[in-house]
Amino acid sequence: MGVQSGVTRETLVKGIAASAGMAAAVAPKTVLAGGPVTGSSMSELSGVAGITVYVGVGARGAGIYRFVMDRNTGRLIQRDVAEQQVPGWLALDSRQRAIYAGMGGNRVGGWRIDQATGRLTFGNAQPTGTAAYPHVHVDPTDSVLVGASYGGGAVGVNPILSPGMLGEPTHVMQHSGPQGPVQPDQSQPRAHQVQFDPSGRWAVVQDLGLDRTYVYRVNPVTGALSQNDPPFIQTALGRGPRHASFHPSGRFVYVINELDSTMTAFAWDSARGSLRELQNVSTLRQDWQGSRWSAQVVVHPNGRWVYGSNRDVNGEGRRRIGTAFLESDDIAVFRIDQNTGMLATAGHQYSGGKNPRNFNIDPSGRFMIVAHQDSDNIVVFRIDQATGMIHPTGHEVRSVSEPLCVQFASRVGVS
Repeated sequence: MGVQSGVTRETLVKGIAASAGMAAAVAPKTVLAGGPVTGSSMSELSGVAGITVYVGVGARGAGIYRFVMDRNTGRLIQRDVAEQQVPGWLALDSRQRAIYAGMGGNRVGGWRIDQATGRLTFGNAQPTGTAAYPHVHVDPTDSVLVGASYGGGAVGVNPILSPGMLGEPTHVMQHSGPQGPVQPDQSQPRAHQVQFDPSGRWAVVQDLGLDRTYVYRVNPVTGALSQNDPPFIQTALGRGPRHASFHPSGRFVYVINELDSTMTAFAWDSARGSLRELQNVSTLRQDWQGSRWSAQVVVHPNGRWVYGSNRDVNGEGRRRIGTAFLESDDIAVFRIDQNTGMLATAGHQYSGGKNPRNFNIDPSGRFMIVAHQDSDNIVVFRIDQATGMIHPTGHEVRSVSEPLCVQFASRVGVS
Protein backbone atom coordinates (compact mmCIF):
# COMPACT_ATOMS: atom_id res chain seq x y z
CA MET A 1 0.00 0.00 0.00
CA GLY A 2 1.38 3.43 -0.90
CA VAL A 3 1.99 6.20 1.60
CA GLN A 4 1.67 9.57 -0.08
CA SER A 5 3.07 12.71 1.46
CA GLY A 6 0.92 15.80 1.57
CA VAL A 7 3.24 17.62 -0.82
CA THR A 8 1.83 18.69 -4.17
CA ARG A 9 3.75 19.92 -7.17
CA GLU A 10 2.52 23.46 -6.62
CA THR A 11 4.07 23.62 -3.13
CA LEU A 12 7.43 22.30 -4.23
CA VAL A 13 8.83 25.45 -5.76
CA LYS A 14 10.02 26.48 -2.31
CA GLY A 15 12.40 23.51 -2.46
CA ILE A 16 14.48 25.22 -5.14
CA ALA A 17 16.23 27.51 -2.69
CA ALA A 18 17.11 24.64 -0.38
CA SER A 19 18.15 22.58 -3.36
CA ALA A 20 20.55 25.28 -4.46
CA GLY A 21 22.25 25.10 -1.08
CA MET A 22 22.55 21.34 -1.31
CA ALA A 23 23.90 21.63 -4.82
CA ALA A 24 26.68 23.88 -3.60
CA ALA A 25 27.53 21.42 -0.87
CA VAL A 26 27.76 18.37 -3.10
CA ALA A 27 28.55 19.93 -6.47
CA PRO A 28 30.90 17.69 -8.45
CA LYS A 29 34.04 18.46 -10.38
CA THR A 30 34.15 18.07 -14.13
CA VAL A 31 37.38 16.47 -15.25
CA LEU A 32 38.12 17.14 -18.89
CA ALA A 33 39.51 14.38 -21.06
CA GLY A 34 40.13 15.95 -24.43
CA GLY A 35 39.02 19.17 -26.06
CA PRO A 36 36.00 20.13 -28.18
CA VAL A 37 35.38 18.11 -31.33
CA THR A 38 36.31 20.97 -33.58
CA GLY A 39 39.28 21.79 -35.80
CA SER A 40 42.01 19.16 -35.75
CA SER A 41 40.21 16.95 -33.23
CA MET A 42 37.34 16.46 -35.70
CA SER A 43 39.66 14.07 -37.56
CA GLU A 44 39.16 11.66 -34.66
CA LEU A 45 35.64 11.01 -35.99
CA SER A 46 36.59 9.78 -39.48
CA GLY A 47 35.03 12.87 -41.01
CA VAL A 48 31.49 12.06 -39.83
CA ALA A 49 29.45 13.50 -37.01
CA GLY A 50 29.54 11.74 -33.67
CA ILE A 51 26.86 11.00 -31.11
CA THR A 52 27.10 11.78 -27.41
CA VAL A 53 27.21 8.77 -25.07
CA TYR A 54 26.95 8.92 -21.27
CA VAL A 55 28.17 6.09 -19.06
CA GLY A 56 27.13 5.65 -15.43
CA VAL A 57 29.31 3.70 -13.01
CA GLY A 58 29.28 1.87 -9.69
CA ALA A 59 31.13 2.49 -6.43
CA ARG A 60 34.60 2.06 -7.96
CA GLY A 61 33.92 4.57 -10.74
CA ALA A 62 34.52 8.32 -10.78
CA GLY A 63 31.17 9.65 -12.00
CA ILE A 64 29.26 10.17 -15.24
CA TYR A 65 31.59 9.69 -18.20
CA ARG A 66 30.95 11.50 -21.47
CA PHE A 67 32.03 9.96 -24.75
CA VAL A 68 31.56 10.73 -28.41
CA MET A 69 30.89 7.71 -30.63
CA ASP A 70 31.97 7.78 -34.26
CA ARG A 71 28.76 7.00 -36.15
CA ASN A 72 30.75 5.33 -38.94
CA THR A 73 33.12 3.04 -37.00
CA GLY A 74 31.62 2.86 -33.50
CA ARG A 75 34.86 4.07 -31.89
CA LEU A 76 34.39 5.80 -28.52
CA ILE A 77 36.35 8.94 -27.64
CA GLN A 78 36.30 9.99 -24.00
CA ARG A 79 35.65 13.66 -23.35
CA ASP A 80 35.21 14.31 -19.62
CA VAL A 81 33.86 13.03 -16.30
CA ALA A 82 31.28 14.74 -14.09
CA GLU A 83 32.53 13.42 -10.77
CA GLN A 84 29.90 12.35 -8.26
CA GLN A 85 29.25 9.55 -5.79
CA VAL A 86 27.94 6.39 -7.50
CA PRO A 87 25.76 7.81 -10.30
CA GLY A 88 24.72 4.27 -11.35
CA TRP A 89 21.76 4.09 -13.73
CA LEU A 90 21.21 7.15 -15.91
CA ALA A 91 17.94 8.50 -17.31
CA LEU A 92 17.57 11.34 -19.83
CA ASP A 93 14.50 13.51 -20.07
CA SER A 94 12.57 13.48 -23.35
CA ARG A 95 14.25 16.62 -24.73
CA GLN A 96 17.70 15.60 -23.48
CA ARG A 97 18.06 18.78 -21.43
CA ALA A 98 18.94 16.89 -18.24
CA ILE A 99 20.15 13.55 -16.96
CA TYR A 100 19.24 11.91 -13.65
CA ALA A 101 20.74 9.10 -11.58
CA GLY A 102 20.39 7.24 -8.33
CA MET A 103 23.18 8.23 -5.94
CA GLY A 104 24.73 7.16 -2.67
CA GLY A 105 23.03 7.95 0.61
CA ASN A 106 19.58 6.97 -0.71
CA ARG A 107 19.47 10.05 -2.90
CA VAL A 108 18.68 10.83 -6.50
CA GLY A 109 20.42 13.61 -8.41
CA GLY A 110 20.10 15.67 -11.56
CA TRP A 111 22.49 17.32 -14.02
CA ARG A 112 21.75 19.95 -16.66
CA ILE A 113 23.05 19.16 -20.14
CA ASP A 114 24.68 21.83 -22.27
CA GLN A 115 23.00 20.87 -25.52
CA ALA A 116 25.71 22.50 -27.60
CA THR A 117 28.60 20.63 -26.00
CA GLY A 118 27.11 17.73 -24.02
CA ARG A 119 28.87 18.80 -20.82
CA LEU A 120 27.06 18.31 -17.52
CA THR A 121 26.44 20.74 -14.68
CA PHE A 122 25.20 19.34 -11.39
CA GLY A 123 21.74 20.54 -10.37
CA ASN A 124 20.85 19.06 -7.00
CA ALA A 125 20.17 15.88 -5.06
CA GLN A 126 17.11 14.86 -3.08
CA PRO A 127 16.21 11.86 -0.89
CA THR A 128 14.37 8.98 -2.51
CA GLY A 129 11.97 8.54 0.41
CA THR A 130 13.02 4.88 0.49
CA ALA A 131 16.28 2.98 -0.12
CA ALA A 132 18.62 3.54 -3.07
CA TYR A 133 17.43 3.45 -6.68
CA PRO A 134 19.12 0.99 -9.06
CA HIS A 135 16.88 2.30 -11.84
CA VAL A 136 15.11 5.59 -12.65
CA HIS A 137 12.96 6.87 -15.52
CA VAL A 138 11.51 10.26 -16.47
CA ASP A 139 7.84 10.54 -17.41
CA PRO A 140 7.07 11.65 -21.00
CA THR A 141 6.09 15.17 -19.91
CA ASP A 142 9.41 15.66 -18.05
CA SER A 143 7.43 16.46 -14.91
CA VAL A 144 8.46 13.65 -12.54
CA LEU A 145 11.25 11.15 -11.99
CA VAL A 146 10.17 7.65 -10.94
CA GLY A 147 12.61 5.26 -9.28
CA ALA A 148 12.68 1.56 -8.40
CA SER A 149 14.25 0.68 -5.04
CA TYR A 150 15.75 -2.81 -4.87
CA GLY A 151 16.70 -2.61 -1.21
CA GLY A 152 13.46 -0.91 -0.20
CA GLY A 153 11.13 -2.99 -2.37
CA ALA A 154 9.33 0.17 -3.37
CA VAL A 155 8.64 2.68 -6.14
CA GLY A 156 9.10 6.41 -5.50
CA VAL A 157 8.45 9.73 -7.25
CA ASN A 158 10.38 13.00 -7.19
CA PRO A 159 9.04 16.05 -9.05
CA ILE A 160 11.24 17.77 -11.62
CA LEU A 161 11.26 21.50 -10.83
CA SER A 162 13.45 22.47 -13.78
CA PRO A 163 15.99 20.56 -15.89
CA GLY A 164 18.41 18.88 -13.48
CA MET A 165 16.58 20.14 -10.37
CA LEU A 166 14.47 17.76 -8.29
CA GLY A 167 11.98 18.29 -5.49
CA GLU A 168 11.46 16.17 -2.40
CA PRO A 169 9.68 12.83 -2.87
CA THR A 170 5.91 13.07 -3.27
CA HIS A 171 4.94 9.40 -3.13
CA VAL A 172 6.44 6.05 -2.19
CA MET A 173 4.53 2.87 -3.06
CA GLN A 174 5.66 -0.07 -0.94
CA HIS A 175 5.43 -3.55 -2.46
CA SER A 176 4.49 -6.54 -0.31
CA GLY A 177 4.06 -10.27 -0.80
CA PRO A 178 5.34 -13.72 0.18
CA GLN A 179 8.98 -14.70 -0.03
CA GLY A 180 10.05 -16.50 -3.18
CA PRO A 181 11.96 -19.78 -3.55
CA VAL A 182 15.36 -18.26 -4.41
CA GLN A 183 17.12 -17.00 -1.30
CA PRO A 184 18.37 -14.48 -0.36
CA ASP A 185 17.38 -12.73 -3.59
CA GLN A 186 13.67 -13.28 -2.97
CA SER A 187 13.63 -12.75 0.79
CA GLN A 188 11.64 -9.52 0.29
CA PRO A 189 10.13 -7.36 -2.46
CA ARG A 190 12.88 -6.07 -4.77
CA ALA A 191 11.75 -3.48 -7.32
CA HIS A 192 14.49 -3.54 -9.95
CA GLN A 193 13.33 -1.42 -12.88
CA VAL A 194 10.68 1.14 -13.75
CA GLN A 195 9.92 2.46 -17.21
CA PHE A 196 7.08 4.13 -19.04
CA ASP A 197 5.37 2.29 -21.88
CA PRO A 198 5.45 3.79 -25.41
CA SER A 199 2.04 5.41 -24.90
CA GLY A 200 3.37 7.25 -21.86
CA ARG A 201 0.28 6.33 -19.85
CA TRP A 202 1.74 3.58 -17.67
CA ALA A 203 4.79 3.00 -15.48
CA VAL A 204 5.76 -0.67 -15.54
CA VAL A 205 7.85 -2.06 -12.67
CA GLN A 206 9.77 -5.33 -12.45
CA ASP A 207 9.89 -6.82 -8.94
CA LEU A 208 12.56 -9.53 -8.81
CA GLY A 209 11.74 -10.55 -5.24
CA LEU A 210 8.04 -11.20 -5.81
CA ASP A 211 8.17 -12.51 -9.41
CA ARG A 212 5.73 -9.79 -10.41
CA THR A 213 5.39 -7.05 -12.98
CA TYR A 214 3.44 -4.08 -11.54
CA VAL A 215 1.61 -1.44 -13.57
CA TYR A 216 0.99 2.09 -12.26
CA ARG A 217 -0.50 5.34 -13.40
CA VAL A 218 1.56 8.42 -12.50
CA ASN A 219 -0.02 11.82 -11.99
CA PRO A 220 2.56 14.28 -13.38
CA VAL A 221 1.03 17.22 -11.52
CA THR A 222 0.80 15.81 -7.99
CA GLY A 223 3.49 13.15 -8.32
CA ALA A 224 1.10 10.44 -7.09
CA LEU A 225 1.17 6.77 -8.06
CA SER A 226 -2.00 4.73 -8.45
CA GLN A 227 -2.16 0.99 -8.97
CA ASN A 228 -3.77 -0.44 -12.06
CA ASP A 229 -6.55 -3.04 -11.80
CA PRO A 230 -5.20 -5.68 -11.51
CA PRO A 231 -2.08 -4.12 -9.96
CA PHE A 232 0.36 -6.75 -11.23
CA ILE A 233 0.81 -9.95 -13.20
CA GLN A 234 2.21 -12.87 -11.20
CA THR A 235 4.77 -14.93 -13.12
CA ALA A 236 6.25 -18.35 -12.33
CA LEU A 237 8.05 -18.41 -8.98
CA GLY A 238 11.82 -18.23 -9.05
CA ARG A 239 12.17 -16.36 -12.34
CA GLY A 240 13.22 -13.03 -10.84
CA PRO A 241 12.05 -10.44 -13.43
CA ARG A 242 14.78 -7.80 -13.67
CA HIS A 243 14.39 -5.50 -16.71
CA ALA A 244 11.91 -5.03 -19.56
CA SER A 245 12.02 -3.52 -23.05
CA PHE A 246 9.03 -2.56 -25.20
CA HIS A 247 8.62 -3.36 -28.87
CA PRO A 248 8.43 -0.13 -30.94
CA SER A 249 4.91 -1.10 -32.06
CA GLY A 250 3.77 -0.88 -28.43
CA ARG A 251 2.10 -4.32 -28.75
CA PHE A 252 4.72 -6.45 -26.99
CA VAL A 253 7.11 -6.21 -24.06
CA TYR A 254 10.04 -8.48 -23.26
CA VAL A 255 11.20 -9.18 -19.69
CA ILE A 256 14.56 -10.71 -18.84
CA ASN A 257 14.53 -12.85 -15.72
CA GLU A 258 17.71 -12.72 -13.66
CA LEU A 259 17.37 -15.81 -11.50
CA ASP A 260 16.53 -18.51 -14.08
CA SER A 261 18.05 -16.79 -17.15
CA THR A 262 14.91 -16.71 -19.27
CA MET A 263 13.18 -14.15 -21.48
CA THR A 264 9.42 -13.72 -21.22
CA ALA A 265 7.38 -12.32 -24.11
CA PHE A 266 4.17 -10.52 -23.14
CA ALA A 267 1.35 -9.02 -25.15
CA TRP A 268 0.80 -5.44 -23.98
CA ASP A 269 -2.59 -3.70 -23.99
CA SER A 270 -1.84 0.02 -23.68
CA ALA A 271 -5.53 0.89 -23.36
CA ARG A 272 -5.93 -1.19 -20.20
CA GLY A 273 -2.33 -1.34 -19.01
CA SER A 274 -2.49 -5.13 -18.96
CA LEU A 275 -0.03 -7.92 -19.74
CA ARG A 276 -0.61 -11.41 -21.13
CA GLU A 277 2.22 -13.93 -21.15
CA LEU A 278 2.95 -15.39 -24.57
CA GLN A 279 6.16 -17.36 -24.16
CA ASN A 280 9.13 -17.98 -21.86
CA VAL A 281 12.45 -19.06 -23.38
CA SER A 282 15.98 -19.63 -22.08
CA THR A 283 18.63 -16.99 -22.74
CA LEU A 284 21.41 -19.57 -22.32
CA ARG A 285 23.13 -21.81 -24.82
CA GLN A 286 21.59 -25.22 -25.37
CA ASP A 287 22.52 -27.75 -22.66
CA TRP A 288 24.14 -25.03 -20.54
CA GLN A 289 24.89 -26.30 -17.02
CA GLY A 290 26.70 -23.32 -15.52
CA SER A 291 25.55 -20.21 -13.69
CA ARG A 292 22.26 -18.40 -14.33
CA TRP A 293 22.43 -14.66 -13.76
CA SER A 294 20.94 -12.56 -16.55
CA ALA A 295 20.82 -8.78 -16.62
CA GLN A 296 19.76 -6.48 -19.45
CA VAL A 297 17.24 -6.62 -22.31
CA VAL A 298 16.93 -4.26 -25.29
CA VAL A 299 14.65 -4.46 -28.33
CA HIS A 300 16.31 -3.31 -31.57
CA PRO A 301 14.94 0.02 -32.87
CA ASN A 302 13.49 -1.75 -35.93
CA GLY A 303 11.66 -4.26 -33.71
CA ARG A 304 13.03 -7.33 -35.52
CA TRP A 305 15.27 -8.58 -32.70
CA VAL A 306 15.58 -8.51 -28.93
CA TYR A 307 18.84 -8.98 -27.04
CA GLY A 308 19.56 -10.22 -23.52
CA SER A 309 22.79 -10.36 -21.51
CA ASN A 310 23.94 -13.34 -19.46
CA ARG A 311 26.52 -13.04 -16.71
CA ASP A 312 28.83 -15.56 -15.12
CA VAL A 313 29.60 -15.79 -11.41
CA ASN A 314 32.87 -16.65 -9.69
CA GLY A 315 33.23 -19.74 -7.56
CA GLU A 316 31.80 -23.24 -7.63
CA GLY A 317 28.94 -22.33 -9.94
CA ARG A 318 31.34 -21.99 -12.88
CA ARG A 319 31.56 -24.90 -15.29
CA ARG A 320 35.05 -26.31 -15.94
CA ILE A 321 35.86 -27.77 -19.37
CA GLY A 322 39.27 -29.43 -19.09
CA THR A 323 41.54 -26.80 -17.56
CA ALA A 324 39.38 -23.85 -18.62
CA PHE A 325 36.15 -22.35 -17.38
CA LEU A 326 33.22 -21.99 -19.76
CA GLU A 327 31.65 -18.64 -18.97
CA SER A 328 28.13 -17.43 -19.68
CA ASP A 329 29.13 -13.79 -20.25
CA ASP A 330 27.40 -13.31 -23.57
CA ILE A 331 24.63 -11.58 -25.50
CA ALA A 332 21.69 -13.74 -26.57
CA VAL A 333 19.96 -12.74 -29.81
CA PHE A 334 16.30 -13.53 -30.55
CA ARG A 335 14.22 -12.98 -33.68
CA ILE A 336 10.78 -11.47 -33.07
CA ASP A 337 7.74 -12.59 -35.04
CA GLN A 338 6.16 -9.26 -35.94
CA ASN A 339 2.64 -10.69 -35.95
CA THR A 340 2.67 -12.77 -32.79
CA GLY A 341 5.54 -11.31 -30.75
CA MET A 342 6.96 -14.81 -30.26
CA LEU A 343 10.73 -15.38 -30.04
CA ALA A 344 13.16 -17.67 -31.85
CA THR A 345 16.81 -17.92 -30.82
CA ALA A 346 19.17 -16.52 -33.46
CA GLY A 347 22.43 -17.10 -31.60
CA HIS A 348 24.88 -15.98 -28.92
CA GLN A 349 27.98 -13.77 -28.93
CA TYR A 350 30.66 -13.55 -26.25
CA SER A 351 30.34 -10.08 -24.72
CA GLY A 352 34.06 -9.36 -24.54
CA GLY A 353 34.39 -9.03 -20.78
CA LYS A 354 33.20 -10.04 -17.33
CA ASN A 355 29.67 -9.30 -16.10
CA PRO A 356 27.88 -7.50 -18.99
CA ARG A 357 25.46 -5.82 -16.62
CA ASN A 358 24.28 -3.33 -19.19
CA PHE A 359 24.26 -2.67 -22.92
CA ASN A 360 22.45 -0.36 -25.28
CA ILE A 361 21.86 0.09 -29.01
CA ASP A 362 22.46 3.40 -30.78
CA PRO A 363 19.42 5.08 -32.37
CA SER A 364 20.48 4.04 -35.88
CA GLY A 365 20.44 0.39 -34.83
CA ARG A 366 23.95 -0.19 -36.23
CA PHE A 367 26.00 -0.43 -33.02
CA MET A 368 25.71 -2.02 -29.60
CA ILE A 369 27.81 -0.85 -26.63
CA VAL A 370 28.30 -3.41 -23.84
CA ALA A 371 29.42 -2.32 -20.34
CA HIS A 372 31.21 -4.91 -18.16
CA GLN A 373 30.97 -4.21 -14.45
CA ASP A 374 33.68 -6.60 -13.23
CA SER A 375 36.33 -6.43 -15.98
CA ASP A 376 36.06 -2.63 -16.25
CA ASN A 377 35.78 -2.50 -20.03
CA ILE A 378 33.29 -1.28 -22.60
CA VAL A 379 33.10 -3.12 -25.92
CA VAL A 380 31.50 -1.92 -29.16
CA PHE A 381 29.77 -4.34 -31.55
CA ARG A 382 28.39 -3.83 -35.03
CA ILE A 383 24.89 -5.22 -35.62
CA ASP A 384 24.28 -7.21 -38.80
CA GLN A 385 21.19 -5.57 -40.32
CA ALA A 386 20.14 -8.80 -42.04
CA THR A 387 20.51 -11.31 -39.20
CA GLY A 388 20.60 -9.21 -36.02
CA MET A 389 23.81 -10.92 -34.89
CA ILE A 390 26.51 -8.76 -33.33
CA HIS A 391 30.19 -8.70 -34.28
CA PRO A 392 33.12 -7.02 -32.48
CA THR A 393 34.32 -3.81 -34.10
CA GLY A 394 37.68 -3.99 -32.35
CA HIS A 395 36.89 -0.81 -30.43
CA GLU A 396 37.09 -1.03 -26.66
CA VAL A 397 37.40 1.35 -23.69
CA ARG A 398 39.37 0.40 -20.57
CA SER A 399 39.44 3.79 -18.81
CA VAL A 400 36.17 3.37 -16.88
CA SER A 401 35.93 1.47 -13.60
CA GLU A 402 32.72 -0.48 -13.00
CA PRO A 403 30.58 0.76 -15.92
CA LEU A 404 26.87 0.11 -15.23
CA CYS A 405 24.79 2.06 -17.73
CA VAL A 406 25.07 3.33 -21.32
CA GLN A 407 22.77 6.07 -22.66
CA PHE A 408 22.82 7.72 -26.10
CA ALA A 409 21.95 11.41 -26.49
CA SER A 410 21.38 12.04 -30.18
CA ARG A 411 20.07 15.59 -29.67
CA VAL A 412 23.14 16.73 -27.77
CA GLY A 413 26.25 18.32 -29.30
CA VAL A 414 29.58 16.54 -29.38
CA SER A 415 32.08 19.24 -28.37
